[in-house]
Amino acid sequence: MAVPLTTSAAATDPSPPQAVFPPLLTADVLACQFSSWYPRFKRHAPKATVIRPLPEDEDLVAFLEADGLFLPEGSGPMGISDLSDSDEEEEDSDDEQQPTFSFPRLDAEIRAALAKYDGAVFPKLNWSSPQDAAWMVAGQDMKCQTPADVYLLLKSSDFISHDLDHAFDDCVDYPPPSSGSEIDQASTDLAQLSLTEVAAPTPDTPARPRPRERPYSFELVLKKWFDMPRSQEWRCFVRDNHLLGISQRDTTLYDFLQPQHEQEVICDLIGDFWQGFIRDQAPLRNYVLDVYVTRDRSRVFVIDFNPFSPRTDPLLFSYPELHELFLAASTPSSSFDPPSPAPTSQPARSPALPTIRVVSPTMDPSAGSAVPRYAHNRYPKDVVDMSEGQSIAEFAKEWMSKVGDAAGFGEGAAGKPEQKVEEKEQSSIATLDGERIGR
Repeated sequence: MAVPLTTSAAATDPSPPQAVFPPLLTADVLACQFSSWYPRFKRHAPKATVIRPLPEDEDLVAFLEADGLFLPEGSGPMGISDLSDSDEEEEDSDDEQQPTFSFPRLDAEIRAALAKYDGAVFPKLNWSSPQDAAWMVAGQDMKCQTPADVYLLLKSSDFISHDLDHAFDDCVDYPPPSSGSEIDQASTDLAQLSLTEVAAPTPDTPARPRPRERPYSFELVLKKWFDMPRSQEWRCFVRDNHLLGISQRDTTLYDFLQPQHEQEVICDLIGDFWQGFIRDQAPLRNYVLDVYVTRDRSRVFVIDFNPFSPRTDPLLFSYPELHELFLAASTPSSSFDPPSPAPTSQPARSPALPTIRVVSPTMDPSAGSAVPRYAHNRYPKDVVDMSEGQSIAEFAKEWMSKVGDAAGFGEGAAGKPEQKVEEKEQSSIATLDGERIGR
């Protein structure tokens, strides 16, 4: 379940939210967790292992929510200790207060899945995969080869944090506490916990307090890793069992996707797959479906089901636009309304295609920006805002200007600041060119 990085266009839509979005229930969110839909679509999804219930469940949640970036003991490659003797001797008193975690049973299950899938997996929890933290591992492709890789991605991801604490925020039947007293009491309880109480229990320390009971169990999903080009990933929007739109998931400009014929082939392929294998088997009537189309166009794989809600990124659409498509599809005379499926194993595909969108040169320049995907999860917001759409030289000039303003140097101070910035920029570029030539 992806979480949008920016304010959705639906937030400025004048129509009532209930018109743009169907009411979201906790049952809808639970139907989108991996273990709910995977058995039904196993033949059309990448191979995966679901670890549920999780061994050391409460300890794992405490580890993921603990401050700081550290890894559980024993989670690295087999035969390599986490710390050398010299490292242990150099630990100061502050380090001794950091809670330690160890998940031997979960480590064993992760290693078993790695052995089953040729040594590499994609991880995710019930709904979200840690795509925003992919830059933390070598290759930046979420390829995990040890339990430590899995824990590192999960702990570094804002998307995973959303799964832990905010999965049901938009549900009409799952309201927050009715009064502030419950929130105040929870804050007081947390403030009273010492680090030793949060750490694993020992004979000298009390057992970890049980967290507030959740209406679901966490699950760790380990998908077999394979090279999946992001240019072949697509997001499909379904409202009341109408396939309304298909959006390119990776908002990068790809030349091979620009021809109209290529877009029609992809749209027809996904539409046929949805109507033949998903439409009558889907767990919901309103959902957002992520699929992957193989390079040779021979297969379509189900990657994920997401709730049709504001927290699911509409990508190249806006939810008001999807609502307009839904109104058109709901009209009896609309060509969007698909016919009743034929009594065969693969229902006939409606000749009307849903709307497909890809990143094109005429779109908003920010769509083709050089800013890394999920940069908002990696860098301070002001740095991202300054860098969008700029080259390294432009960003360096802008950065020096901002630093000068912050230090109180306006125009005309210290001689000619713009000239100094320009000279510094040229010097930096020359240095970079020298390094490039030297390599």
